[in-house]
Amino acid sequence: MGNDAALERIKPLLVSLQTSPERDTSLAALAADYGCSPFAFHRLFKNATGETPHEHVNRMRLERAAHKLAITDDSVLDVALAVGFKNHETFTRAFRRHYGDSPAAWRRASAITSSNGIKRQGAPEGCAISDVDVVTLKPMDLLAWRRIGPYGAFGPPRFDGASSDWSPLLDEAARQNIRHRPLALVISYDNPFATPPHLQQLDACVPVTDDATEPTGTAIRKIRFDGGRFCAIEHRGPPDTLIQAYLKLVDAIMASKRHRVRDGPPLEILRELSDDPMQRVTEIYIPTANV
Repeated sequence: MGNDAALERIKPLLVSLQTSPERDTSLAALAADYGCSPFAFHRLFKNATGETPHEHVNRMRLERAAHKLAITDDSVLDVALAVGFKNHETFTRAFRRHYGDSPAAWRRASAITSSNGIKRQGAPEGCAISDVDVVTLKPMDLLAWRRIGPYGAFGPPRFDGASSDWSPLLDEAARQNIRHRPLALVISYDNPFATPPHLQQLDACVPVTDDATEPTGTAIRKIRFDGGRFCAIEHRGPPDTLIQAYLKLVDAIMASKRHRVRDGPPLEILRELSDDPMQRVTEIYIPTANV
């Protein structure tokens, strides 16, 4: 487990590692970004995350690889190179150490799970879930705040000025007088079943208006949502049942002969922010492409 204050200090670097996986991740390069010695940076990073810089980068690469192996037909070598490994052998050894299985065996197990996924699409428990739809979303500019911590512990926003888990974003936007729409979007970057809860990263976002000023500092940032084709599903109910909607959506895509998952994180739009968890409505969008 990491240290919250130290985690805040290195948050910009964690964002950079997640958004720019091709960057130089050597200890010397990372330490130079912080203007300190490799020894001091190594200690700071380990204190913040509970992982060494090498362990953190390696875990992120392997999690991306596991995702690609499960949803694409790319060769093991292509997957290895895409996530930053230099060759097949090094990747396979690292993957086996982390997951206890070879990349090929992991892919076969994922295929079996997907083929049996229809069993997970029975009547939802404790929530209501729509049918799956295919939609096209328009590009938009978003004001984003990177939140690091357990996904399940992140509550909905309040747009009436009251305090909420979204206050770091909304208060800073108000302080900088950045105009935005009162619509909450969440972009999640990690697999909650694979990433340690205290290191799960998401962007809490609101769409900015066309005349919005550019944010300053590092607390919040402006990002571009590229839009495109998505498979979508609507969930009504408490957050702890949201996983049922994700499973139904992923199963439908994997079973489809017309669509496949493409690279990119899922998007959630929080449509109804009721105080009653049973009445909260979340739309989930997973980026897809035609087969």
